[in-house]
Amino acid sequence: MWCPKCKAEYRDGIAICAECGVPLVDALPIEVDASTAENSVRMLNRIDGRENLKALSNGNKAYVQMHTKYEDMKSTAYSFILVGAAGIILMLLIFAGIVPLQFAAYMKGIMGVVMGGMFLLFLLIGVRSYLQLGGLKIQVQKELAQTEAAKSWFFDHYSAPDIDHKAAVRGDEPLQQKYFQRTSFLLQTLKEQFPDYEEAFLDYLAEQFYEELFPQD
Repeated sequence: MWCPKCKAEYRDGIAICAECGVPLVDALPIEVDASTAENSVRMLNRIDGRENLKALSNGNKAYVQMHTKYEDMKSTAYSFILVGAAGIILMLLIFAGIVPLQFAAYMKGIMGVVMGGMFLLFLLIGVRSYLQLGGLKIQVQKELAQTEAAKSWFFDHYSAPDIDHKAAVRGDEPLQQKYFQRTSFLLQTLKEQFPDYEEAFLDYLAEQFYEELFPQD
């Protein structure tokens, strides 16, 4: 038996603590180190804070790199062409009798129309996607050139201390406030220097530059 107040241990049969006068309990509750818990929460908030801040500052806008679009389109093209071509070949082999399947004649006709049409559609989608790869490849090269131009110009003119000075960032401000001030300055500066760039692309560049300039955050 234990006293919940002074933590003194008693033998069985005693119900009241002689020192505190409070009822004894069978076991003491597990104590949680509040400072450790607070540090853990603070660390988690620090890790998740950047993602939450990006969501708040960018709204629903999410820039997808042209390289990612190109790879996705290429995967789509090859997959649909492969499935469509394989399916059409299989249908031809079935109707030629090389691949024997026991179906009634009318079932073969229905299967030929439905399955053949589906595989032909797959093939057309794959070919169409493949034809779009050339244009996307040009966009990938354009994006790389724009990224290098913006990065070269910005890092030639600004450093992390320069940004904090121009954005009036104080050292005692919370991370959220610093993030908003810095990214606002980054984005506004890039917009003024590169007005022809898409806004979503500029948001992406601002975030990339922030991570390079302030990796400790």
